[in-house]
Amino acid sequence: MSLIFVSIGLLLTLLLAHFSADLADASALKARAQVAADAAALAAVAESGPYGTGQPERVATAFARANGGRLLDCECRPGAVEMEVTVAVHDVVARARALLDVELLGPASFSGAVHGLDPKLAVAVDRLVEASEGAVTVTSGYRSREQQERLYRAALNEYGSPEIADNWVAPPGGSMHERGLAVDLGGDLDLAVRLIEKLGLPLYRRLDNEPWHFELVP
Repeated sequence: MSLIFVSIGLLLTLLLAHFSADLADASALKARAQVAADAAALAAVAESGPYGTGQPERVATAFARANGGRLLDCECRPGAVEMEVTVAVHDVVARARALLDVELLGPASFSGAVHGLDPKLAVAVDRLVEASEGAVTVTSGYRSREQQERLYRAALNEYGSPEIADNWVAPPGGSMHERGLAVDLGGDLDLAVRLIEKLGLPLYRRLDNEPWHFELVP
């Protein structure tokens, strides 16, 4: 009886140890899935910002995969300030939502943001920002040739070739920012589009891959 009791006790100990290991594995898997989801959401919302390339879902997929997961769903509209993703690691599913703080996207002073712009564009942007009550901000306005050169060199370093860099940053002398005819907006870009239409402002999006880029209507 004593031997049987000890054997049963040993069996129970082994079973409990195995159960604890399963719980630990499940907990670790859940944590991995949440990390992958958080990374994907943060990457997507950053990619949607004025300094991304306008492909939040592609980037979310890459970051989920880099963290051992796969992207199941992505509410990732280019230009939006909020992204929500669903990621799975094996059979464990996690969700994450990331939100850009529009206050951090805006310039220190609005007057500096419109300095150097075409007067018609400056007035239109001023009306847009005022009507948005701070929900729309200006992240980039007029640029000197030197500023454009710095941006272009940075793009060359990142992408490795002029052909690819040209898709995201115009070479010096070729940017509408240098002519004071373009601005990059941050914050609620959907609201910006609605207000532009409602107020009849002479602004339009010319670049499909840069939803934050607005130019003065010719």
